Amino acid sequence: MISLFNETDIIKTELLPALVNDYISGKGNLFNLHKYPFSFSSFAQVISDKQKDNTDRKLLVDVLQKQYALIPTTDSVSQNIELLLLENTFTITASHQPCLLLGPLYNIYKISSAIHVAGELKKAFPKYNFVPVFWMGSEDHDIEELNHVYINGKKIEWANAGSGAVGRLNTKLLQPVIEELKTLTGNEKIISILQEGLEKHSTFGKLTQYFTNDIFKEHGLVVLDQDSAALKRNFAGVIEDEILNSTASNLLKSNIEFLEVNYKVQAKPRDINMFYLGYGFRERIVKNSETGKYEVINKSLSFTRDEIVAEIKAHPENFSPNVILRPLYQETILPNLAFIGGAGELSYWLELKPIFEHYKVNYPMQVLRTSAAIINPNIQKKLEKLNLAVSDFTGDVEQLINRYVKDNVSPEVYLNGEKKEVEKIFDALSDKAMAVDITLKQNIAAEKKKVIAALENIEAKILKAEKRKQETQVSQIRSIHTALFPENTPQERKESFIPFYSDSFIKEVIGFANPFKKSFITFLSE
Repeated sequence: MISLFNETDIIKTELLPALVNDYISGKGNLFNLHKYPFSFSSFAQVISDKQKDNTDRKLLVDVLQKQYALIPTTDSVSQNIELLLLENTFTITASHQPCLLLGPLYNIYKISSAIHVAGELKKAFPKYNFVPVFWMGSEDHDIEELNHVYINGKKIEWANAGSGAVGRLNTKLLQPVIEELKTLTGNEKIISILQEGLEKHSTFGKLTQYFTNDIFKEHGLVVLDQDSAALKRNFAGVIEDEILNSTASNLLKSNIEFLEVNYKVQAKPRDINMFYLGYGFRERIVKNSETGKYEVINKSLSFTRDEIVAEIKAHPENFSPNVILRPLYQETILPNLAFIGGAGELSYWLELKPIFEHYKVNYPMQVLRTSAAIINPNIQKKLEKLNLAVSDFTGDVEQLINRYVKDNVSPEVYLNGEKKEVEKIFDALSDKAMAVDITLKQNIAAEKKKVIAALENIEAKILKAEKRKQETQVSQIRSIHTALFPENTPQERKESFIPFYSDSFIKEVIGFANPFKKSFITFLSE
């Protein structure tokens, strides 16, 4: 069980890159990068604009019903899938690749934010329906990023997972992971869900879809696997245009130039922003300037122009958009109003508006997900005893320690008075010397600088000694920082949700996960 302990204005922390900080703050020079202000009040316009898109709702529902054929779920999920057939139904979407055991906590916060926003929209616009969706980027092939998770600081890794699209990996080698998980957690419900999933599903994508559904099924979350031939067929025109004409890189030149000058480019487009998917591999497609053929990197696969057009039409499932085009693929398929993501995701989404305009797909609102950390009562007591706030820990911990020690030492530690006396003595000496020889002024100034430096050195040594006297407090500050930022990484990017999971955990997180409050939340685990 968790409860709200603290909320900190995330804009005032050091947790966000400048681009995202400026975007959620409403800074004016970013109007060309987004369509809607980051505000709940913008949704009336988003709804109006999205209604003009030509979303193939029947295709979407047909694909979802096939994907859910072997996934037992709740009436609320089944009803939400059916509601997607209606023109007055829209989605709120979070997205991520399949991660081992759903990966770090931020994945839970991201999905919970989508569910929270969908619920608030239903209250504000009762004549419409709003379905929270988790778009599963199962074609990602970065196995090393996705094959591990941390449980109470202990790394569990899926060894020898395989290669290629992570969603297509075989789950037969996952049992050792479950056995290791059993030794680290007593959560029998999680173990049971995973065991049942392994028995029913042979690919990691289907297992992740099953697991995610089970965790969030009481809240109507719909999980969609993007690795679908039917969905790709609907996107085939964009695939062909990108491969033949390098459309995305041309469209994004202006935005990339702006970001290079003013911020940081999160994801640079390539000449061709598509991969070729095969058994056990996902490799980039490039054009050979000498032969004019389209080649698959690291594979003996090549196509003439006519051959690759024919391949796209016959097997669209063999083509996979990269980070530049995946958002367009998602928004082409879904009647979506807002994308819920972390700072890194929003950083690359904010590059992409011209692509959406070119293909006449409405560019959704980008919504920064809720960020959070979970502390235990012991950490709470330390914070209160030290009279420190969670916001004090979002910067450099060594600077925090120095500030704390300085704020809690006697005034005698500082040699400000002595420095002023030295200043007076040397100023008087300078006046006397200059009366005799003006060239002596520089020598006296240099000597004064040496003496001041010596006093500052003594002051630093006294402060260091004071730190030793305050070892207990310093140790407590470090333990709090480790809980909030293990290995100097935000807890939400490191730890799994599993040690905190209970029947009420997800419901409680969803209740607090309001992205429009722009808060860094601290939960107290009881």
